[in-house]
Amino acid sequence: MQHDVTLDAIGWEQRGIRALEAGCHAEAEGYFAKAVVKADRALSWLGLAMSQIDLNRSAAAVASLQRAQALAPQSGVVSHLLASLQGDKPERAPPAFVNWLFNSRAPTFDRHLARLGYRGPEMLHQLAINAGWPVDGGRRILDLGCGTGLSGVPFRPYAARLDGVDMVPAMLEQAQRRGIYDSLQQNELHAALDTALPLSYDVAIAADTLIYVGDLSVLFEQLASALAPGGSFLFTTEMGAPGSGFTLRPSGRYSHAEDYLLACAGDMFRLEGRGEGCIRVEDGRMTPGCAYHFIKD
Repeated sequence: MQHDVTLDAIGWEQRGIRALEAGCHAEAEGYFAKAVVKADRALSWLGLAMSQIDLNRSAAAVASLQRAQALAPQSGVVSHLLASLQGDKPERAPPAFVNWLFNSRAPTFDRHLARLGYRGPEMLHQLAINAGWPVDGGRRILDLGCGTGLSGVPFRPYAARLDGVDMVPAMLEQAQRRGIYDSLQQNELHAALDTALPLSYDVAIAADTLIYVGDLSVLFEQLASALAPGGSFLFTTEMGAPGSGFTLRPSGRYSHAEDYLLACAGDMFRLEGRGEGCIRVEDGRMTPGCAYHFIKD
Protein backbone atom coordinates (compact mmCIF):
# COMPACT_ATOMS: atom_id res chain seq x y z
CA MET A 1 0.00 0.00 0.00
CA GLN A 2 1.26 3.45 -0.87
CA HIS A 3 1.49 6.07 1.88
CA ASP A 4 1.13 9.76 1.11
CA VAL A 5 0.32 12.20 3.87
CA THR A 6 -0.51 14.88 1.32
CA LEU A 7 -3.55 13.01 -0.07
CA ASP A 8 -7.01 14.21 0.89
CA ALA A 9 -10.11 12.01 1.20
CA ILE A 10 -10.82 12.17 -2.52
CA GLY A 11 -7.28 11.09 -3.33
CA TRP A 12 -7.55 8.05 -1.06
CA GLU A 13 -11.00 7.28 -2.51
CA GLN A 14 -9.57 7.28 -6.02
CA ARG A 15 -6.84 4.86 -4.99
CA GLY A 16 -9.45 2.71 -3.27
CA ILE A 17 -11.65 2.61 -6.36
CA ARG A 18 -8.72 1.57 -8.54
CA ALA A 19 -7.82 -1.18 -6.07
CA LEU A 20 -11.42 -2.43 -6.00
CA GLU A 21 -11.53 -2.56 -9.79
CA ALA A 22 -8.26 -4.51 -9.78
CA GLY A 23 -9.63 -7.01 -7.26
CA CYS A 24 -7.18 -5.92 -4.54
CA HIS A 25 -9.74 -5.90 -1.75
CA ALA A 26 -7.46 -5.65 1.29
CA GLU A 27 -5.53 -2.83 -0.34
CA ALA A 28 -8.80 -1.07 -1.15
CA GLU A 29 -9.95 -1.38 2.44
CA GLY A 30 -6.76 0.30 3.61
CA TYR A 31 -7.18 3.20 1.19
CA PHE A 32 -10.82 3.81 2.12
CA ALA A 33 -9.97 3.56 5.82
CA LYS A 34 -7.53 6.45 5.29
CA ALA A 35 -10.21 8.35 3.37
CA VAL A 36 -12.75 8.22 6.21
CA VAL A 37 -10.11 9.52 8.62
CA LYS A 38 -9.45 12.47 6.32
CA ALA A 39 -13.15 13.37 5.86
CA ASP A 40 -16.50 11.93 6.91
CA ARG A 41 -17.83 11.34 3.37
CA ALA A 42 -20.57 8.89 2.35
CA LEU A 43 -18.58 7.78 -0.72
CA SER A 44 -15.57 6.88 1.43
CA TRP A 45 -17.73 4.81 3.78
CA LEU A 46 -19.44 3.13 0.82
CA GLY A 47 -16.08 2.22 -0.69
CA LEU A 48 -14.91 0.89 2.66
CA ALA A 49 -18.07 -1.24 2.89
CA MET A 50 -17.59 -2.58 -0.66
CA SER A 51 -14.07 -3.74 0.15
CA GLN A 52 -15.27 -5.29 3.42
CA ILE A 53 -18.02 -7.17 1.57
CA ASP A 54 -15.41 -8.54 -0.82
CA LEU A 55 -13.36 -9.64 2.17
CA ASN A 56 -16.42 -11.39 3.71
CA ARG A 57 -16.39 -9.02 6.68
CA SER A 58 -20.14 -8.51 6.83
CA ALA A 59 -20.41 -6.99 10.31
CA ALA A 60 -17.80 -4.35 9.48
CA ALA A 61 -19.51 -3.66 6.15
CA VAL A 62 -22.86 -3.12 7.87
CA ALA A 63 -21.28 -0.60 10.27
CA SER A 64 -19.66 1.25 7.34
CA LEU A 65 -22.92 1.29 5.38
CA GLN A 66 -24.85 2.55 8.37
CA ARG A 67 -22.47 5.50 8.61
CA ALA A 68 -22.83 6.09 4.84
CA GLN A 69 -26.61 5.99 5.23
CA ALA A 70 -26.49 8.56 8.03
CA LEU A 71 -24.58 10.88 5.70
CA ALA A 72 -26.68 10.10 2.59
CA PRO A 73 -30.08 8.85 3.81
CA GLN A 74 -31.65 8.91 0.33
CA SER A 75 -28.99 6.73 -1.32
CA GLY A 76 -30.55 3.75 -3.08
CA VAL A 77 -27.10 2.23 -3.43
CA VAL A 78 -26.46 2.21 0.32
CA SER A 79 -29.97 1.03 1.22
CA HIS A 80 -29.79 -1.87 -1.24
CA LEU A 81 -26.41 -3.06 0.01
CA LEU A 82 -27.60 -2.79 3.61
CA ALA A 83 -30.65 -4.87 2.74
CA SER A 84 -28.41 -7.49 1.14
CA LEU A 85 -26.40 -7.85 4.35
CA GLN A 86 -29.26 -7.70 6.82
CA GLY A 87 -31.48 -10.40 5.32
CA ASP A 88 -34.09 -8.06 3.85
CA LYS A 89 -35.86 -8.91 0.57
CA PRO A 90 -36.86 -5.83 -1.41
CA GLU A 91 -38.73 -6.74 -4.60
CA ARG A 92 -36.00 -5.41 -6.89
CA ALA A 93 -32.80 -3.38 -6.90
CA PRO A 94 -33.47 0.37 -7.04
CA PRO A 95 -32.58 2.14 -10.31
CA ALA A 96 -29.95 4.18 -8.48
CA PHE A 97 -28.08 0.98 -7.60
CA VAL A 98 -28.14 -0.37 -11.16
CA ASN A 99 -27.03 2.95 -12.64
CA TRP A 100 -24.24 3.29 -10.09
CA LEU A 101 -23.06 -0.23 -10.82
CA PHE A 102 -22.95 0.03 -14.61
CA ASN A 103 -22.83 3.62 -15.87
CA SER A 104 -19.11 4.21 -15.32
CA ARG A 105 -18.16 0.68 -16.39
CA ALA A 106 -19.86 0.71 -19.79
CA PRO A 107 -16.81 1.53 -22.00
CA THR A 108 -14.82 -1.43 -20.64
CA PHE A 109 -17.69 -3.70 -19.63
CA ASP A 110 -17.31 -6.27 -22.40
CA ARG A 111 -13.61 -6.73 -21.60
CA HIS A 112 -14.50 -7.07 -17.91
CA LEU A 113 -17.03 -9.81 -18.67
CA ALA A 114 -14.51 -11.59 -20.89
CA ARG A 115 -12.06 -11.69 -17.97
CA LEU A 116 -14.81 -13.23 -15.82
CA GLY A 117 -15.53 -15.90 -18.41
CA TYR A 118 -19.13 -14.71 -18.62
CA ARG A 119 -21.39 -17.22 -20.42
CA GLY A 120 -24.94 -15.81 -20.13
CA PRO A 121 -25.67 -15.15 -23.83
CA GLU A 122 -23.99 -18.42 -24.80
CA MET A 123 -26.19 -20.36 -22.37
CA LEU A 124 -29.34 -18.75 -23.75
CA HIS A 125 -28.28 -19.35 -27.34
CA GLN A 126 -27.73 -23.03 -26.58
CA LEU A 127 -31.35 -23.28 -25.45
CA ALA A 128 -32.48 -21.86 -28.79
CA ILE A 129 -30.32 -24.42 -30.58
CA ASN A 130 -31.70 -27.21 -28.39
CA ALA A 131 -35.22 -26.11 -29.29
CA GLY A 132 -34.38 -26.41 -32.99
CA TRP A 133 -35.02 -22.79 -33.90
CA PRO A 134 -34.38 -22.17 -37.62
CA VAL A 135 -32.03 -19.26 -38.31
CA ASP A 136 -34.59 -17.65 -40.57
CA GLY A 137 -34.70 -14.05 -39.33
CA GLY A 138 -38.38 -14.41 -38.58
CA ARG A 139 -38.83 -13.68 -34.88
CA ARG A 140 -39.73 -10.46 -33.07
CA ILE A 141 -37.31 -10.43 -30.13
CA LEU A 142 -37.16 -8.23 -27.02
CA ASP A 143 -33.85 -8.05 -25.14
CA LEU A 144 -34.59 -7.10 -21.53
CA GLY A 145 -31.60 -5.50 -19.81
CA CYS A 146 -29.63 -5.56 -23.06
CA GLY A 147 -26.62 -3.76 -21.59
CA THR A 148 -23.89 -3.29 -24.17
CA GLY A 149 -25.66 -5.66 -26.56
CA LEU A 150 -23.64 -8.81 -25.90
CA SER A 151 -26.87 -10.69 -25.25
CA GLY A 152 -28.36 -9.60 -28.56
CA VAL A 153 -25.48 -10.72 -30.77
CA PRO A 154 -26.32 -14.47 -30.96
CA PHE A 155 -30.03 -13.70 -31.44
CA ARG A 156 -29.78 -11.18 -34.29
CA PRO A 157 -29.79 -13.95 -36.97
CA TYR A 158 -33.10 -15.22 -35.58
CA ALA A 159 -34.74 -11.79 -35.55
CA ALA A 160 -37.00 -9.99 -37.96
CA ARG A 161 -36.92 -7.27 -35.33
CA LEU A 162 -34.63 -6.97 -32.29
CA ASP A 163 -35.52 -4.37 -29.64
CA GLY A 164 -33.41 -3.64 -26.57
CA VAL A 165 -34.33 -2.16 -23.20
CA ASP A 166 -31.93 -0.98 -20.50
CA MET A 167 -32.07 1.72 -17.85
CA VAL A 168 -28.38 2.68 -18.00
CA PRO A 169 -27.63 5.38 -20.63
CA ALA A 170 -23.93 4.56 -21.01
CA MET A 171 -24.69 0.89 -21.62
CA LEU A 172 -27.22 1.80 -24.31
CA GLU A 173 -24.58 3.93 -26.03
CA GLN A 174 -22.40 0.83 -26.34
CA ALA A 175 -25.35 -1.23 -27.59
CA GLN A 176 -26.11 1.40 -30.22
CA ARG A 177 -22.58 1.09 -31.59
CA ARG A 178 -23.09 -2.60 -32.31
CA GLY A 179 -25.69 -1.75 -34.94
CA ILE A 180 -27.74 -4.90 -34.29
CA TYR A 181 -30.88 -3.42 -32.69
CA ASP A 182 -33.87 -2.05 -34.53
CA SER A 183 -34.71 0.08 -31.48
CA LEU A 184 -33.22 0.82 -28.07
CA GLN A 185 -35.23 2.15 -25.17
CA GLN A 186 -33.92 3.65 -21.93
CA ASN A 187 -36.33 2.31 -19.36
CA GLU A 188 -36.79 0.01 -16.40
CA LEU A 189 -37.92 -3.36 -17.72
CA HIS A 190 -41.30 -3.45 -15.94
CA ALA A 191 -42.11 0.04 -17.19
CA ALA A 192 -41.10 -0.95 -20.71
CA LEU A 193 -43.35 -4.02 -20.63
CA ASP A 194 -46.22 -1.88 -19.35
CA THR A 195 -46.14 0.01 -22.66
CA ALA A 196 -45.56 -2.99 -24.92
CA LEU A 197 -48.44 -3.85 -27.22
CA PRO A 198 -50.17 -7.17 -26.45
CA LEU A 199 -48.79 -10.14 -28.40
CA SER A 200 -46.09 -7.91 -29.91
CA TYR A 201 -43.11 -10.28 -29.46
CA ASP A 202 -42.27 -13.88 -30.21
CA VAL A 203 -39.27 -14.03 -27.87
CA ALA A 204 -38.05 -12.22 -24.77
CA ILE A 205 -34.50 -12.76 -23.52
CA ALA A 206 -32.92 -11.63 -20.24
CA ALA A 207 -29.24 -12.47 -19.81
CA ASP A 208 -27.93 -11.62 -16.33
CA THR A 209 -30.84 -9.21 -15.88
CA LEU A 210 -33.07 -10.97 -13.36
CA ILE A 211 -30.23 -11.01 -10.82
CA TYR A 212 -31.33 -7.41 -10.13
CA VAL A 213 -35.02 -8.34 -9.80
CA GLY A 214 -36.22 -10.37 -6.85
CA ASP A 215 -39.97 -10.80 -7.23
CA LEU A 216 -40.60 -12.16 -10.74
CA SER A 217 -44.35 -12.72 -10.48
CA VAL A 218 -45.28 -9.41 -12.12
CA LEU A 219 -42.69 -9.89 -14.86
CA PHE A 220 -44.15 -13.26 -15.88
CA GLU A 221 -47.62 -11.71 -15.99
CA GLN A 222 -46.39 -8.84 -18.17
CA LEU A 223 -44.65 -11.22 -20.55
CA ALA A 224 -47.77 -13.37 -20.79
CA SER A 225 -49.41 -10.28 -22.29
CA ALA A 226 -46.51 -9.11 -24.46
CA LEU A 227 -45.64 -12.49 -26.02
CA ALA A 228 -47.59 -14.11 -28.82
CA PRO A 229 -49.08 -17.60 -28.24
CA GLY A 230 -46.23 -20.11 -28.18
CA GLY A 231 -43.75 -17.31 -27.50
CA SER A 232 -40.51 -18.00 -25.64
CA PHE A 233 -38.98 -16.43 -22.54
CA LEU A 234 -35.27 -17.25 -22.20
CA PHE A 235 -33.35 -16.01 -19.17
CA THR A 236 -30.50 -16.75 -16.79
CA THR A 237 -30.53 -16.78 -13.01
CA GLU A 238 -28.11 -17.38 -10.19
CA MET A 239 -29.28 -20.60 -8.61
CA GLY A 240 -31.05 -20.54 -5.27
CA ALA A 241 -31.71 -23.41 -2.88
CA PRO A 242 -35.06 -25.23 -3.28
CA GLY A 243 -37.76 -23.55 -1.23
CA SER A 244 -35.81 -20.31 -0.81
CA GLY A 245 -37.92 -18.27 -3.24
CA PHE A 246 -35.79 -15.30 -4.16
CA THR A 247 -32.83 -14.22 -2.02
CA LEU A 248 -30.83 -11.01 -2.01
CA ARG A 249 -27.17 -11.91 -1.60
CA PRO A 250 -24.33 -9.80 -0.13
CA SER A 251 -23.22 -9.10 -3.72
CA GLY A 252 -26.40 -7.06 -4.18
CA ARG A 253 -27.66 -9.65 -6.68
CA TYR A 254 -30.64 -11.96 -6.38
CA SER A 255 -30.76 -15.73 -6.66
CA HIS A 256 -33.93 -17.64 -7.55
CA ALA A 257 -35.01 -21.15 -6.67
CA GLU A 258 -36.36 -23.22 -9.54
CA ASP A 259 -39.58 -24.09 -7.71
CA TYR A 260 -40.16 -20.35 -7.28
CA LEU A 261 -39.74 -19.78 -11.03
CA LEU A 262 -42.25 -22.52 -11.78
CA ALA A 263 -44.71 -20.97 -9.34
CA CYS A 264 -44.32 -17.56 -11.01
CA ALA A 265 -44.88 -19.16 -14.41
CA GLY A 266 -48.08 -20.74 -13.12
CA ASP A 267 -50.43 -21.81 -15.89
CA MET A 268 -49.19 -19.00 -18.16
CA PHE A 269 -45.92 -20.70 -19.19
CA ARG A 270 -44.47 -24.20 -19.32
CA LEU A 271 -40.82 -25.11 -18.90
CA GLU A 272 -39.36 -26.18 -22.25
CA GLY A 273 -35.66 -26.47 -21.46
CA ARG A 274 -32.91 -25.60 -19.01
CA GLY A 275 -29.14 -25.74 -18.73
CA GLU A 276 -26.84 -25.40 -15.73
CA GLY A 277 -23.31 -24.10 -15.70
CA CYS A 278 -20.82 -21.63 -14.34
CA ILE A 279 -22.11 -18.26 -15.48
CA ARG A 280 -18.98 -16.33 -14.45
CA VAL A 281 -15.88 -16.60 -12.23
CA GLU A 282 -15.27 -13.88 -9.64
CA ASP A 283 -12.33 -13.78 -7.24
CA GLY A 284 -11.50 -17.32 -8.27
CA ARG A 285 -14.97 -18.61 -7.33
CA MET A 286 -17.44 -20.04 -9.83
CA THR A 287 -20.95 -18.58 -9.83
CA PRO A 288 -23.39 -21.39 -10.59
CA GLY A 289 -26.18 -20.29 -12.88
CA CYS A 290 -29.04 -21.72 -14.83
CA ALA A 291 -30.54 -20.80 -18.19
CA TYR A 292 -34.27 -21.39 -18.68
CA HIS A 293 -36.57 -21.60 -21.68
CA PHE A 294 -40.24 -21.10 -20.85
CA ILE A 295 -42.97 -21.19 -23.52
CA LYS A 296 -46.21 -19.28 -23.25
CA ASP A 297 -49.21 -21.63 -23.23
